[in-house]
Amino acid sequence: MQVHITNLHGQSLKSTAQRAQNMVTEIATKQLDFNEMGLYFYPVKSDSPDKLSGRLDGIISALNPGDVVILQTPTWNGTHYEHRLLDKIRGYSDVKIIAFIHDVEAWMFEGMEFVLDEYIKVYNRCDLVISPTEKMTARLRKHGLTVKKVINQEFWDHPVAVDTTTFPPFNRVVNFIGRGKKFDFVKNWSAADVKLILTDTDTGWGASKNIEFIGYQNDADLVSRMHRTGGFGLLWSENQLWSEYMKLNVSYKLSTYLAAGIPVIVEPDTPQANTILTKKLGLVVNSLDEAVEQVKQMTPADYQEMVVAVEHFAQLIRGGYFTKRLLTQAVFDLFYD
Repeated sequence: MQVHITNLHGQSLKSTAQRAQNMVTEIATKQLDFNEMGLYFYPVKSDSPDKLSGRLDGIISALNPGDVVILQTPTWNGTHYEHRLLDKIRGYSDVKIIAFIHDVEAWMFEGMEFVLDEYIKVYNRCDLVISPTEKMTARLRKHGLTVKKVINQEFWDHPVAVDTTTFPPFNRVVNFIGRGKKFDFVKNWSAADVKLILTDTDTGWGASKNIEFIGYQNDADLVSRMHRTGGFGLLWSENQLWSEYMKLNVSYKLSTYLAAGIPVIVEPDTPQANTILTKKLGLVVNSLDEAVEQVKQMTPADYQEMVVAVEHFAQLIRGGYFTKRLLTQAVFDLFYD
């Protein structure tokens, strides 16, 4: 039996969606001996039925009867593409399929609710589903998910090299991975005693605010910079749609902060909030004002305690252990009734 896993290519190098799939595949192929099924992001409608069929035949060319396929979804090529790919895979006898749900497009963007039924159909054609969180699983069940075997992810990994000979320093700063045009709350940042460090370019609106603009950073540089700067990593949105979605999914941004070794700031409805509290990985607050106040009142000793706890936890994230455990459990659960 060979285990195969689909892997997305062809999106922007800045694409978090592609980065997550590539990271999972690298762990799966290099450490678990899975086989990559590479697929590409492209305008599927430009393909004739025959051309699409030939393209999919190439993707699954290493597949044999009795194998396992992990479909990382969405492929971002649409459900028509995913159904056709599943048709091809199901043409082999005794093949088992796992749907690894990274995101649910219907709940990410305005006006996309109409695709939910088709995605539910994709998931229901699989033998097991890896869902981001328990909250996401419950909502999928409410909308028609019938697959009996479901396991929940809870945290992303983030393999990256960090200088662990030093701890992040105690600084009253908040790091935020995001751009002002997408997250309006940063434009209202008014904390004089707590600096906001933003991965954006100042276009004039931040001139009088306590904000440091560092622009786009590649992954390794960003993690290294946050480790050297210290402070906290913020996971936040005041956009209603995105805020609701953050209550369901697993944030890659959250694991980026933890991989850098810095404590995090999240809302109570964040799925990982209980873990963050119990393992002392950061602050759980109801508002940004509360976050700023807690950072202002933080003592170096309290911060050091958090940083030590984060470093302990980050070894799992940097080592890919959440992914290895998740994929191994998924394959195991297929055959262990």
